[in-house]
Order: sequence, then C-alpha cells, then structure tokens
Amino acid sequence: MEVSIIIVNYKTPQLILDCIGSIYKFTDAINFEIIVVDNDSKDNTEVLLQSSFPEVIWLQMGYNSGFARANNAGIKIAKAENYLLLNSDTLLIDNVIKKCYDQLSKRTDVVAAGAVQLYPDGTLRNFYNTFTFQRPFWILPPGRIFQDLIEKLIPQKLYQDSEQVDYIAAAFLMVKKSAIDQIGMLDEEFFLYGEDTEFGFRLGQIGKNLIFNNCSFIHLEWGSKPERYDEIKSLTHFNRFHPQIQLSNIVWIRKSYGVFRFLFLMLHYWLWVPTFYVIKIFINVKNLTNPLSELENQHKFRKMIVNFSRYFWSILLLKPNFYKLK
Repeated sequence: MEVSIIIVNYKTPQLILDCIGSIYKFTDAINFEIIVVDNDSKDNTEVLLQSSFPEVIWLQMGYNSGFARANNAGIKIAKAENYLLLNSDTLLIDNVIKKCYDQLSKRTDVVAAGAVQLYPDGTLRNFYNTFTFQRPFWILPPGRIFQDLIEKLIPQKLYQDSEQVDYIAAAFLMVKKSAIDQIGMLDEEFFLYGEDTEFGFRLGQIGKNLIFNNCSFIHLEWGSKPERYDEIKSLTHFNRFHPQIQLSNIVWIRKSYGVFRFLFLMLHYWLWVPTFYVIKIFINVKNLTNPLSELENQHKFRKMIVNFSRYFWSILLLKPNFYKLK
C-alpha cells in the first residue's frame, strides 16, 4: 500500500464527510487507506462514517488527546509506506494525493512533502512554512529599526530548490515511513499547534521538506472551530495570538533552539507586563482620564504571561508534560 491517510476528528461530522468524499472522488491509480482518529467527540460522526464510508478505519482515543497524539495513534496502525496527515477541514480538488506521492517517491533526498493551500474560491492562501514564524512572538515597538533587528536575529533561510521549505503545515503533510523510523513521530507533549513546526525541524535534519507547486488543496481553516473568527477580530499588538498557539510555539522554540532563546523570550514577556501597564496609564493621564481605566488588554496580557510562567520550569528543564491550556 502506498499511502495511509490519517485524519484527526473532533466534533466535525459534516467537515470530515465532505473531506473523505473529496478523497474518494478525486483519488485514483493509488492504493490507500483512510484512518479517522476521533478525540472523544461524543457525537454521531462514527455512525455517519460507517453508513457512508464503511471501509474507513475508525480509531477512538477516548479523550481529547490533541493533534500529535491522535496522529501518532493513527500512524501506529497504518499499513502504508507513506503517511498523509490531513485536516478534516480540507477538500481535494484533483488527484493531488497521487501527484504528491509520485513526486515524493522519486526523490531520495526528500523526506516529506506538502501542497499549496487554497481558499474555497481557488485563490492562493498564504501560510507560514518558514521558521521566521517565531518573529511575531517577539513583541517589539513599531518601526523599521526593530523590524530590521528581528529579521537580522531570525533570518529566513534561503534554499536553492524553490519548492524547499523549513516545515510543512500538517493540514496536508505526506511523510515517508522511513523518515519517521529515523526521527520518531510527532512530539506528544504538544496538545495543539506547534507540533508540525517542531516535527518539520527534526525532519529537516535528515532530508528536505518540499511543497510541490503543482499540487494544491482547499483548506477551510478554522472550519472545526468557527468561533476563532471572533477571537481573531479581538487581537491586539500585545494579545496577538491565541494563548494555546503561543504556549505551543514557546515550547517548540525551547525544544528546537535551546535554553538561551527560550530564556530571552520569556524575559522579554515579563518585562513587557509592567511596561504595558505604564504606557497605558501614561496615556490615560495625558488624556485627563482615570489612570486606571481601560486596562482590559493589559490584564489579558498579564494573565496570559502568568499562565505561561506556570510551565516555565517544565519547559526550561524539558520535563515530560502535556502542554494543554484549559
């Protein structure tokens, strides 16, 4: 068998039915299996899948294990020589699995491959695929000077191969079994987010990660969590990421870049907490308003940093943990 397709499900019955339907509609001339790993959705997804696609393998985790653990559970029972980690909120538009497999299998220097992400209307959907993703986690004052500084400290790696990237988002990630045999599976300390970045970092130590320009798929991002649209609207310069995203990527930075990068990152967060308050209080005084008014963003930022700080020693010392915010 050429490809085992592993899809993690959590309360997305219609999305996963549409996703699997698109797989069977467009995938041809390749042997594959589909494994759905459910994170204790407690809904009727299994019944719907069995009636529509009885050949799909259903694996129940029994609890909300997150993304890495669920994918690893699917990998452990997969039979193929290549694994395709596929989001439930994706749709195929052509025989992309076959095209990706054919190119990946011909390249001994490549360990993993992905495809170009599109919006539902077919337009290009830009997505991070470089380790410069860590730049936004440094909260810097606006201005070209600070932008130039962070670009110098965290440069983008340039490759001769135009399709080579630092890592591939696990919305569509095809990886060779032989590569996982060498570096291991996804890091199960990650609950959600950051796991594919860290995984790509390790994959890059043994071979190339490529995104094939002639392969594409539709990614309905946040389809499994539509309330994220409202959260995105409320983002500010300081509270710019969902807390789980930020925690997971702090863990990734520590694991991939070491103690000092992690310590500097945390120190800069701790220093920003009082500074953020002082800036707002000064603005209030200048505007002749109550100095302690409208501090909601400051309180939100402080609470987030306090939550991260509870994990400080575990992250610093790389103690086994499951980094899931409540």
